[in-house]
Amino acid sequence: MIESVKQDNTKVVILHGFSHEEIRRVMRAVKQSIEQPELAAFAMTTEHSLQLKLGDVVEDVAAEHAYMRKHPPGGEPSL
Repeated sequence: MIESVKQDNTKVVILHGFSHEEIRRVMRAVKQSIEQPELAAFAMTTEHSLQLKLGDVVEDVAAEHAYMRKHPPGGEPSL
């Protein structure tokens, strides 16, 4: 499964210990700093995710991001 993440161009940022306002600022800064901001996926740690292997978390975040890009809530899919 990790191979599918390697083939995907999704960039994953995992945040831990930030306030909601800090998270918004980090997200804006990252998106402004990369060529394809739509490929950036963000996740905050949870009690559960902290128990998982990092590769599994990255894979889950990338898969969820791909799904949401194809099935955006209330909108058209991004290409």
